Amino acid sequence: MSKVRDPSEENETSGNLRVIATSAFLSGLFSSMTQAVWQPFALSLGASMSTLGLLESLGGWRGVVAALLQPIGGWFSDRLGRKPLLALGSLLGLLSTAFYVLAAITANWRWLLPGIILLGATLVSRPAESSLVAESARASRRGTAYSILAVSRIAPGVLAPALGGFIADHWDFTPVFLLRLVMEGLRLLLILRLLQETLGRARKGVSTGALKRALIKMIVPPKGLHGLYWAMAADRFAWGLGYALLFGMLSQDYGFTTFQLGVMSSLLSLVWALSQLPIGRLIDRYGCKPFLALSEMIGLFVVGGWLFSTSFPAFAALHACFGLIGATWVPAQMALLANSVPGHQRGEAMGRLAAFQGLIAFPAPYLGGLLYDRFGFQAPILANLVGVVAALAVILVAVKEPPLAESGR
Repeated sequence: MSKVRDPSEENETSGNLRVIATSAFLSGLFSSMTQAVWQPFALSLGASMSTLGLLESLGGWRGVVAALLQPIGGWFSDRLGRKPLLALGSLLGLLSTAFYVLAAITANWRWLLPGIILLGATLVSRPAESSLVAESARASRRGTAYSILAVSRIAPGVLAPALGGFIADHWDFTPVFLLRLVMEGLRLLLILRLLQETLGRARKGVSTGALKRALIKMIVPPKGLHGLYWAMAADRFAWGLGYALLFGMLSQDYGFTTFQLGVMSSLLSLVWALSQLPIGRLIDRYGCKPFLALSEMIGLFVVGGWLFSTSFPAFAALHACFGLIGATWVPAQMALLANSVPGHQRGEAMGRLAAFQGLIAFPAPYLGGLLYDRFGFQAPILANLVGVVAALAVILVAVKEPPLAESGR
């Protein structure tokens, strides 16, 4: 694979990094505020655990809608630019939140279906965001750049989840989603007014035939990246079986309040935010694959702990450790992929990876819900544990680090 010269190797668009970091901060603020209350909210409206799993499988960030739309978003972002796709994602987020508000007002969980599908559709912008970050930083600093993005998204989670849980416990769920609606509007305004386009003259034409060929390719890993694709898919499937439903199961089995779930999310975000930048620098220095493996090893400890825990302090401590899983995984995954493909194909590559892992993993939350309904809490958690072992094996055997000359490090 020959190195393709990337404008970001000569100049860093620090202004863009600040804008995208601010946008990520707002996204993290409203997402983390609603994260702790979402599953108890759906269950309070009469949804069963398997229904909750079905909602997560269809929409949301793990669902099939996100999987199908991300390669389309990546393909269009390589041709029309990064900024239009980011604006579209934020607009879809506004519409999604409006349906959540409607569900809260009518006390009918069925309004959550279009809401969570639209939430999944917001990820049409994720390949454009990832590509914009790569194009706004030198190749040798991409691990750090993705860490800055991750910290910006995670830092609000230090306080926001506990705040969302407190509001829901004292004033019901509706105010939480109304606050999210306002913040999503502010984020859209920020993108429209301040974000700079990075694609420049590399833009290509748009044709139906080319899009059709791109969609056909999305289920086939690119040459040299088969190991990475299968590792990412195995990881997504494993965590979808148990972790995807964790808060709903804890509220059902152990009676955790939304405030307690918010505290758990806050602890995760605190550990993630404090560790992310040092880990990002280590990724730049030592490569991506070791940190992907380390992430799964920490996961084995956390999921194993879930099997033997029953108290809030125990689950809170384990959830704090989960912050290290994200801090080691997210920038390593994104930097490895960004360093493995030419710049003019980066958006499409980001989308193809998301589609591949999403199409394989989307049934996992529904299967986890069925396991819970049939066998109880231990079954989906045990399945999660087995899946993490499998994902770690694939990483160790099949994932390849790109040569230094190709990655630009």
